[in-house]
Amino acid sequence: MLHAPDTTGATGAPGAPGDTTGGTAPDDRATSFQPTEGGAEQRNGQTLMVEAYAVIWTILMVWLVLLWRKQAALNQRLDGLEGAIDRASARVAPPAPAAAKATAKDAPASKLGGQPSS
Repeated sequence: MLHAPDTTGATGAPGAPGDTTGGTAPDDRATSFQPTEGGAEQRNGQTLMVEAYAVIWTILMVWLVLLWRKQAALNQRLDGLEGAIDRASARVAPPAPAAAKATAKDAPASKLGGQPSS
């Protein structure tokens, strides 16, 4: 006659030392709560929440500082490009003749489309 091997351990009781099955079928272990002893890693939920908020705020502040520095660099580059455009346009366009400026100043306001000066 064939006998099944003894999986209950040396004492014959489920869950005893040497028991490899834990005294329950795998399906039972997956759906039932089995507490463990000696778990030293217990954290308070409030502490975890505060730590999570601190990490999020730190990441946000670092991101804002990086954006601020990038914007400052872009503003500086834009100022440089505007200066280069001004210098290039000053070299290309000849200065307006002095006679044309004087004529515009001496012209009556009615011809220029403005109000007559009193």
